[in-house]
Amino acid sequence: MKIVNVETIPLSFPLEVPARDATGVWNSWDTVIVKITASGGTVGYGEIGPVHGGGVRVFKTLVDERLKPLLLGKDPTEREKLFETMRGKGTAAYAFGEKGAVISAIAGIDIALWDLTGKILKTPVYNLLGGRVFDRIPAYASGFFGKGGRPLTPGECSEEAKRYADQGFKGVKMKIGYGRKQDLQNLEAVRKALGPELGIMVDANQGFTVPQVMSLARDLEAFDLTFMEEPVSIHDIEGMAHLSATFPIPIAAGENYYTRYEFRELFTKRAVAVVQPDIIHAGGITETKKIASMAQAFGVALSPHIHATVGVAASIHLLASSPHTLAAEYITSGGSYDLRRVLYGDAYLVDKDGYIHVSDEPGLGIRLNEKALEQYGVKG
Repeated sequence: MKIVNVETIPLSFPLEVPARDATGVWNSWDTVIVKITASGGTVGYGEIGPVHGGGVRVFKTLVDERLKPLLLGKDPTEREKLFETMRGKGTAAYAFGEKGAVISAIAGIDIALWDLTGKILKTPVYNLLGGRVFDRIPAYASGFFGKGGRPLTPGECSEEAKRYADQGFKGVKMKIGYGRKQDLQNLEAVRKALGPELGIMVDANQGFTVPQVMSLARDLEAFDLTFMEEPVSIHDIEGMAHLSATFPIPIAAGENYYTRYEFRELFTKRAVAVVQPDIIHAGGITETKKIASMAQAFGVALSPHIHATVGVAASIHLLASSPHTLAAEYITSGGSYDLRRVLYGDAYLVDKDGYIHVSDEPGLGIRLNEKALEQYGVKG
């Protein structure tokens, strides 16, 4: 069995209402689907994204001109070997470095290789990862994105929180970083809407400094938060370590780190209580499984950042095979959810009790709608 084709399909899914978080505003959900075909005709799918604000063609060029030639004619089941080849070991691909865009591109290919291998061997991906530990994963609703370039009001936050509670979610994660008064009013509205039993997590998107976070300690502690995500710059690992040791709320981070080598510092410096590798940013299933194992060795809970389409399926298989799984992030706004439903329907939806069930179909357990790929494909 050999790889006979590697295709990249850039997508742009328009949003009816622009979405916003502390990092900015976007008008469409942009991502890149990777499609790998083996000599027997079996196909595997992966994803590179999200790519807010344009740039999907950059990833297409990177894959088509640099990474694809390294894969054609190779055995798709040799995922570890192919990962090292794409990362640059013994090849000119090393010129692109080992962080950032090239790792995301490699990850999209890697996810497709795992999907393809599972289909070839007629087994779910979680079996290739050591077997299933969980057959369903608890999910928390992640949302509360601003509307039309503005943050949500307390009333809008309350309505969104109630909707998630009615849908069975175990907790919610909301955005902060819009100003102290706005943040606390929104938190108060959400806690009142959820009651004391459901969890609340907050995501600052690196919006604070360490002193600013410490000044919020007493106010935030009153809301019994499950964790605070990316409170400070991802480059301030010492600052996060200080917060982890002194702040009354567990610190979480990981979505903006690449490969096990960056995550190693998070663990050795005890900077996080919850690690959130994005399976696309981190390097795909091959690399993220190693990161998950490192986290387990350091007693750090696993709750990946999940804001994707095909990446959702890949993340659920990882969580299903990991004993230290905390929960799956589940986003129903911002564009990824709607595009995911268009691409592969009802797979990996949350049930009425707040769980995502793991597919026992071969590979990632999804079938992509080729017509949708054509409809939302970026032309030119």
